[in-house]
Amino acid sequence: MKRIHLILTAAVMSAILVSCSKSEDNDPQTETPGPKFLAAKAVITSSCATSGCHASPANAGGINFETNSAIAAKANDIKTLAVDLGTMPPTGALSAADKTKISDWVAAGGRITD
Repeated sequence: MKRIHLILTAAVMSAILVSCSKSEDNDPQTETPGPKFLAAKAVITSSCATSGCHASPANAGGINFETNSAIAAKANDIKTLAVDLGTMPPTGALSAADKTKISDWVAAGGRITD
């Protein structure tokens, strides 16, 4: 009986530790963001993850840029639309400096850690 109690206690403690280790923004990625990602994310946050665009799952094709992993998953699409084609954001083309931030990040691998 004592052994079962210890096993159950260990299982409960493990479950608690796992649930507490989730990040604040519900982003499954735990990598430390790299400088190229952070520079690109700043552009994306101010130009793309805005009201009416990619600020929630219900907007703009269901694409939501509120988490690091969501941004990284769309790295190539972001570069194609915002840099190569210049069709995003619809409010106007990005500056050359902002395009370079996105291009440099994608060229480095388009990962959160880049």
